[in-house]
Amino acid sequence: MMVNNNFTGVFNRKRDDKSNRPKVRPEMEPIDWVIEAMALIGLMAIWGYVIYHFPNLPETIPSHFNGSGQPDDYSGKDTIWALPAIALFIYVLLSLISLVPHQFNFTVTITPANALKQYTMAIRLIRYLKTAIIYLFFYISYVTIRVAAGVDSGLGLWFLTIVLGGIVVPIIFYLIMANKLKA
Repeated sequence: MMVNNNFTGVFNRKRDDKSNRPKVRPEMEPIDWVIEAMALIGLMAIWGYVIYHFPNLPETIPSHFNGSGQPDDYSGKDTIWALPAIALFIYVLLSLISLVPHQFNFTVTITPANALKQYTMAIRLIRYLKTAIIYLFFYISYVTIRVAAGVDSGLGLWFLTIVLGGIVVPIIFYLIMANKLKA
C-alpha cells in the first residue's frame, strides 16, 4: 500500500546536527556568579522560611490559588514541603542541563564562530529562569504561610501578570538577541 505524504519535505528537512557542535564551556562572568548566588540564597531562604514556620502552621493550609490569586483549594500542612522540594529539584535539574549547552535546541545554526556567544546567552537564560522560579516558589510559600496564619488573603491581583512577564519577556529578549548574534 502506497501512502502519499505531502509533508515529506517538512519532516525530512535538514536538522542541525548536535554531534558536530563545538563542545565549549563558557567561562562564568561576574553577572553569572551573582545570578547563581541569588539562586542559592533563594533556595536557602525558602527552606529556612518553611522550616521556621512549619511548627506554627494550622493543620489545613491553602494548596492552590486561582487566577485572581485567591486560595481555592486546601490541604494538610505537610503539603507546604512540596514548594521547597520542587524548587530544589528545579535548581538541580537546570544546573545539570546548563552543563551541556551543545545539546540545546537553538533557533540558529551553531558554528565554531558563534558557539561561545550562543552557549553563553543560553546558559545565562537558564540561570536567570532558575533563579526567577526559585523566588517564585519562595513567594508562593511566603503567601501560603501568611494566608494560613490569617495575615494575608491571597497572592494578589497582579501576581500572574508579573510572573508571566518575568518569565516570557526574558525568553523573548533572548530569542531576539540569539538571532541578532547568529553569525
